[in-house]
Amino acid sequence: APPTAPSAMASSAAASEGPRRKRARVEPLATESAGGGGLYDFLPPPDPERDAAAKAKAAKKERPKLPPEDKSKVIFLDIDGVLLAAGSVETIFVDGVALPIRERMTENDFSAAALENLRNIIVRTGASLVLSSEWRRTASMRDSIGVVLRGKECPQLRDATPLLRPRPDLEKHDSAIVWCERRAREIGAWLKQHPEVTSYVALDDLDFNWADSVRAVGTPQLKARSVLTNPQRCITEADVEQAVRILMNPPVLTEEEAAAASMEAVRLTNEALMAGSLRS
Repeated sequence: APPTAPSAMASSAAASEGPRRKRARVEPLATESAGGGGLYDFLPPPDPERDAAAKAKAAKKERPKLPPEDKSKVIFLDIDGVLLAAGSVETIFVDGVALPIRERMTENDFSAAALENLRNIIVRTGASLVLSSEWRRTASMRDSIGVVLRGKECPQLRDATPLLRPRPDLEKHDSAIVWCERRAREIGAWLKQHPEVTSYVALDDLDFNWADSVRAVGTPQLKARSVLTNPQRCITEADVEQAVRILMNPPVLTEEEAAAASMEAVRLTNEALMAGSLRS
């Protein structure tokens, strides 16, 4: 029997379609891990130097401005072990103290964190800077400090302490004690010429217990007015807090407290001598 109309139409459609076409295969997008172009290939490659410069510029914009200089507050500033890590530059000994062989230093030689911490002390107190370091011995070394301070937006040095001779009666003492006592007398001599100063702090990696243990009449008792820095880490954030406390609330010792502090300085210095832990 002849096919019905619907069956004939279906057969005709099947005959006209012929073999079916295969679907085109869609290739997956190449990924960076496969070595092809990534989603962010249009971006420039990383530039560490440019990124660091941009970060420094942003931090510079965020820095608080320096307050007006308060000449009644002074920071007596050492350099080695305070802004410059001990042992980071080659030194020679002059008059029993270590001085860098290179008289001209750059900002890269110094601890960036310590310089920023020094600036924080100044921002919070308005204190001026007086150089007590052996770096005050030559104009070129003082100029190097000035350049570095300027680069970190710190105020310039107000002055430097005088250079005095070691005490003859301490000739047989440990050289670290002799050195530290001389520095204390130099700070005292500067203070006598500046009665307007009512608050001060010494930032130093020398322990002023050593100076207080052999203190002469007329020399200030400095341990209570000093911040002892770690010679490798230099000024830390903890040192900042201690320095600000001393400057904003200067310690005033009674006669009894001063006498007790002197006895304690002698005890601690003798212990350090016996342990061989004085840095000379």
